[in-house]
Amino acid sequence: MIARCLAGTLLGFPLAAAVLALVLQLLPNHGAAFVIPALILFFPLWTGLMAAAYLFRSGARAWLVLGAANALVFVALSAARLAGS
Repeated sequence: MIARCLAGTLLGFPLAAAVLALVLQLLPNHGAAFVIPALILFFPLWTGLMAAAYLFRSGARAWLVLGAANALVFVALSAARLAGS
């Protein structure tokens, strides 16, 4: 149980931040008008990811899936930044 809690907390935070950064990066003008709404959406998204960690059968699977999701989103964010530059 503690492994899923830690996975959701420690891996959900960067995942929520990266997802919102990716959305802002893909919007026109890099989402300058949507920074405040994105900041407001951060906490509910992080909370949802923490709750979703309890849907996995084991803590190891939660770490694996959330870690892979982090890697995927950060690679997509890097690709979007390189393509936009």
